[in-house]
Amino acid sequence: MTETVLTKQKIEPDKVDRLKEWMDEVRERESEVVETFQSEGMQTEAAFLEHEDDGVYLVYFMEAEDLREVYESFSESTHDIDQEQKEVMDDVLENPKDLGVGNYELLYHMVNPDRA
Repeated sequence: MTETVLTKQKIEPDKVDRLKEWMDEVRERESEVVETFQSEGMQTEAAFLEHEDDGVYLVYFMEAEDLREVYESFSESTHDIDQEQKEVMDDVLENPKDLGVGNYELLYHMVNPDRA
């Protein structure tokens, strides 16, 4: 069974546009993303912006067979896109060292077994 995680990290107020620009670039570099997913063991990753009264948050949903392995592979990655991701996150997040793993209780995670 796959593991899932939801993370939430506050974005520096003046860095939201920079983050959006980076996410646009990530979408344009899909082949690189797929390559890193394959080397890290990531199956699904989705990023959202949550707009709250106290600021804007980056929310990630991730799915993998082994999330610990994904985090370790990402931290040791030499892929250009991973290095750039780390630089951008260091720049735009209020506390980039905090992984943002909240106290979320997973109620269910279902996947269509026939998904491509």
